[in-house]
Parts: sequence; C-alpha cells; structure tokens
Amino acid sequence: MQVSTGYHPQPKQLMLHACKANEILYGGAAGPGKSHALRHEAFNWCMRISGLHAYLFRRTFPELEDNHIIPSLKEFPKEAGKYRDQKHRWEFGNGSMLHFGHCQYDKDVFQYLGSEVHLLLIDELTMFTDFMYDFLRGRVRCPLPIPDKYKHKIPGIVCASNPGGVGHSWVKSRWIDYAAPYEIKQAPEKEGKMFRCFIPGKLADNPILAISDPNYIHRLDGLPEPYRTAYKDGDWDIFMGQAFDFSRIHNVIDPLPVPEYNQIYMTFDWGFGAPFSIGWWWADNDGRVYRFGEWYGWNGMPNQGMRMTDDHVAEGIKEREQALGISTKQIVRYAGPDCFQHRPDYKGGGQGPSTAEVFARHGLFLSPGDADRHHKIKQFRERLQVPKNGGRPMLQVYSTCTQFIRTIPLLQVDAKDVEDVDTTGEDHCYDEACHIVMARPRTIPFEEIEKSRIEDKYQPLDVIAGY
Repeated sequence: MQVSTGYHPQPKQLMLHACKANEILYGGAAGPGKSHALRHEAFNWCMRISGLHAYLFRRTFPELEDNHIIPSLKEFPKEAGKYRDQKHRWEFGNGSMLHFGHCQYDKDVFQYLGSEVHLLLIDELTMFTDFMYDFLRGRVRCPLPIPDKYKHKIPGIVCASNPGGVGHSWVKSRWIDYAAPYEIKQAPEKEGKMFRCFIPGKLADNPILAISDPNYIHRLDGLPEPYRTAYKDGDWDIFMGQAFDFSRIHNVIDPLPVPEYNQIYMTFDWGFGAPFSIGWWWADNDGRVYRFGEWYGWNGMPNQGMRMTDDHVAEGIKEREQALGISTKQIVRYAGPDCFQHRPDYKGGGQGPSTAEVFARHGLFLSPGDADRHHKIKQFRERLQVPKNGGRPMLQVYSTCTQFIRTIPLLQVDAKDVEDVDTTGEDHCYDEACHIVMARPRTIPFEEIEKSRIEDKYQPLDVIAGY
C-alpha cells in the first residue's frame, strides 16, 4: 500500500536513507533533523517489508514519548496502521510493527532478551552505555525472506546522536575515530562485523528549522562551554560529564609477560550486595603501572554483587594468583578503610572480624590505602593523560581486564562536586585502582607549579611550591 506522510527529506537526511551501510550513525550538532529522519526511516522500512519488526529506542520513556511517540501520532497516516497505546507500538496493515523501547538502566535491556529485532534504531546513542548497545545489537537478526535489493540493509542498525553523555567515548571510538565521514568500513569481528558509516549533520543541513525558528542558533550560542561547541559545531573531541579521558588506543595494551623482579601490587575494593573489585599490577622502572589481572565480583548484572563471604573471596584470590603465576612473589596489597572495620556477625550477633583479619588467616595481609576522594581523582587523571611529547600514559591496562575497560569510561563527574565521581555509578574498579595511584603518586610538573605561583593570590610562594 502506498501512503504518504508528507515527509520530504533534506539532503543529509536523504543521504542517511540512501546509505548502503547497515550500522549507521547520523548527527553531531544539534538541529539537523536527526530524530525526524530516524522515525521516518523506521516507518519507510515497515512499509517496504511485510512482517518487519523495527525497534526505536530512547534512554527514558518520557524522552521517547515526547520525541517520537507523540510526533508519530501526528505524522503517520491513519490508513497505514494503528498505534497500540498499551503496547507502545505501531501495527501496520502489512503485518509490520514499530516498537518503541527505552533502557533507563543497564538491566532494562534484559526485557528484550527474547526479541527478534529486524531493524534497530537508537536516538541519542551517546546516552546509552556500550553494554546496552552491544546487548541490543545481539538481538538484531532477521529470518524473513528479504528481497535481494534490501539484504544489505536488513537486518540493520541506524542511530542518531549529539556528542557528550555517558556513551561519548565508545561511540566516538566506533564511528568518528574508526573511519572518515561517509566512508563505509566493516567493523571488527568482536564488534559485530557490520558495515559502519558516520554521516555528520549540522544545523546548516536543516534550512527548514532555520526558517521556522531563526533564533534557535542564538540559543545554541548562549549555551556554556563545552556544550556550545559540541551542540553547535558537532565537535566530538569535546567530553561532557565524563570523569575521565580514558582511551582504548593509549591506555589499553595487549598482555605482556609480567617481569620477574618488578614489584607486584594487589588493590581491593570490598563489595557484597554490590560488586567487589580486585586488580593486580606491576610497575616498571619509569613508575608506569600496568594492570595485568583483575577479578570483578559481579553476577553478570551491572552493579550487582555475588554476595560472597570474605573467606570465599580470599580463597578465590589465592586461586587466581596461582593461575597468574605470582603466588610465590611478594605482593603489596592495598584496600579501602572499610576492610579494617569490624563487620556485623550475622550468625551470632555482635561484631565479627574485619575483612583484613579474615584475609590474614589465609596469608593475605592488607594495608590501608589512601581513600582521599579529591586527591585520588587528580592522581588517576594524571596517570591516564597522554604525554604531550608522545609515549604511553603512566597507567596501562591489559586488554584482558575487561571490567576496568568497561566501567571507567562510564563514570560521570558528581553534579555537586566536580572534583569527585558520581558514586551512584559503577565505580568499584575506579575505587580499587586508585589505591595504586595513591601509593605511587605522580609529582606535579614544574610548569604547573609556576602557573600556580602566578595565579594564586592568597598563599605565599613557599607554601604552594612546597619549600
């Protein structure tokens, strides 16, 4: 059935609809008509292929309702199908369906575990974690008899986004840094092997908006930095809200043999209902630290622990150190202050032994780590920085340490304290890893001391310089 929505795509939107790739990211700046194009991309495919199941996502339901459900009720012709409010989906006359979905939390993706997604569409992709995206991508499959001329597109994924947000780093890595704009390049096997393409979009690509709302550009100009640059220019080098500039290119390496005589460290962040985190490190002669092993005590669900007793954790540590080949080495072990506090004795009441006491019974002796939150975030950032004169950052992570690599880029700055991370996030690897950076602090470069001398108006120079 031929139906018209009255949608007339502009050149960049038309480029999105005609793109030969099947894993597309469209956008950058605010205002190029990303959401509008995404919604009609879904509608057009539902009209082309009978029985198609398309899923259109936003992070939260209010965003989904305001940006897609309500507009679709105005735009999609009634003769094409009917919107089922209770099921949040359009049901079309040819048997195709457009489902509206949201994933506010990582765990929400599991409600789509049994879904068969023929076309996945995600609006504001940088609001999603890479875990959410990878899980939803794993639902993308299509047993329908697709016409040959469409097989390069279905099953497929089409996304739209501005820079910034919790997913900025991984989205930038997979599209913006992966290939030149408009270039179609196949993704690595571990990332699905689909054919990717990034189509940049700016406000200038939407002259209709410029006519209907000529002051929109001035409202963008009125935003504080870095939002102004990110939303107006589509600058993907701007990071907003992320606590750390963690780079897989610069901070992650392939595993190396652990040197025979270098000092080994273990860092520990206790957890029971929430995950515990353990990291093993070695340091080179330049003071660079290498995370070569980890044990993340989660049940497979983000931010949910395994509820293991201290005795079982201690036994697990010894087993893993045996497997790592370091069980005979002298290991310096750091842990947070909660490991040295007596815990409730749930069986007999009263106070039970601390984690440090329990570990000591197993021959694992913990030392208190420095848990100063304002100092440790500075040291952690200093370690992650890429040297201006080239070379590797002073914190390196083996590619096998997948939980560190997964969680560190997701951490956000605390909205009430920019010198701390948002502790509602999955910060266990961070808290644990900070013990090593605090135990081996980096000195402040001399040029930064000189800058402090000039800028500080209230302290004498000898206090600032530490003389």
